Amino acid sequence: MKQNVKLKEVRDILLYILIGSAFLIGRIYIAARQPHLFSAKPAAHLVKSEIPVKWQFAARGAITGSLALGEDGTLYAASELGSVYALDATGKLRWTFDAGSMFAGPTVGVDGSIYVTNRDQHIFAINRAGELQWTVGGDPYAGRPMGRTAAAIDQNFLYTPWHGTLRTIRLSTGTLESSADMGFGFERGASVGILPDGRIVHSGVFASDRSGITVWQNPLVDPPLNTYSLIDLTNHLPLNDSGMGSGIAVAVGGTFYATFHDFGLAAFTPGGTFLWSFKTKLDSINSANPVIAADGTIYFAAGDGNLNALNIDGTQKWAVATGICDSPLRRGSGIATSTPMLAEDGTIYLANCTALIAVSPEGKVLATVPIAGSVVSSPTLAPDGTVYVASQGGAIIAFAGTHGGLMNSPWPKFQRDLANSGRALPF
Repeated sequence: MKQNVKLKEVRDILLYILIGSAFLIGRIYIAARQPHLFSAKPAAHLVKSEIPVKWQFAARGAITGSLALGEDGTLYAASELGSVYALDATGKLRWTFDAGSMFAGPTVGVDGSIYVTNRDQHIFAINRAGELQWTVGGDPYAGRPMGRTAAAIDQNFLYTPWHGTLRTIRLSTGTLESSADMGFGFERGASVGILPDGRIVHSGVFASDRSGITVWQNPLVDPPLNTYSLIDLTNHLPLNDSGMGSGIAVAVGGTFYATFHDFGLAAFTPGGTFLWSFKTKLDSINSANPVIAADGTIYFAAGDGNLNALNIDGTQKWAVATGICDSPLRRGSGIATSTPMLAEDGTIYLANCTALIAVSPEGKVLATVPIAGSVVSSPTLAPDGTVYVASQGGAIIAFAGTHGGLMNSPWPKFQRDLANSGRALPF
């Protein structure tokens, strides 16, 4: 009897070991085939190659605004501790300029001048040598602190938030030309964009002309009209009152796209009329700008951890899991702030909280490289294929990309071009 009991115990133990082994092997197999079921990070088995580091520069303070690149190859970055950095293509420091704490990135004019706005809404124009040309704004006109909103620029004017309005500033003198009401929540929300007809899109989906007159206002951001139902939003209010989380991306013909908090992406006509929408998980913060490929494909990174590829009618081509960045505002939700960019051969680069990722036009992860300090700023791409990324830890890193410079498309990166002009091509 005792012997039979012992044999039964041995059989039970062996059975448990067999079941446990099968479970472990099954988990490993599933994780290898579908890693997103167990991890929000990019799967290691999808990494076909690394992206070599060319050089790294240590800046003081976090860099949250987008990087900008001058025509001469100078890289510009703005830090939260107050310095504007100018680096050459080898990572050598050319100069620094003290502008006060900055969350938004630099914008570069056609003459090479650099424009930045600090958190107190002082606006600075700096020449290529790092010398002050003019400054305007600031207290007592600042109102609440400036967020990560990027300015837009054309040949004559800078369009930037100041004291709850969108100010038009003459580049040559720093003179205030006009202002337009920005609505609610804009100073920490979507970036400024310029449509092909010269109208400036701001504060959710408002558009004004250069004189500051509002020329259209989409009802999506006008609560009294009760038109949130146009895109089937729930009663849950977005983080900013307008709902628009990103700047715009403008396609051929003037159709433009923007992402929305807790929602996804929407398309509009040049006149601000709603066309269609694509929904992602509602419990995410979608603040990264869309980009547009030469064939019209729309790419955007969402807070649900996916990089999405959409057709021009809003149907989905594919989605690839690139990792969720935890939101500091809401537990259990994700946030997307860094805008993807498109290389010449169609490769999509994306910097998320933990890594730089290269994805093929078919939605296959080609390479990843980890980045310490997390990344919320948007990277940029030099004509020789070098990828520049900046982290909240203050690191500015140059990666040796092998996919060429920016794609020749309507809107291949944050604020469209290397200068971060936010200006659409005159189609």
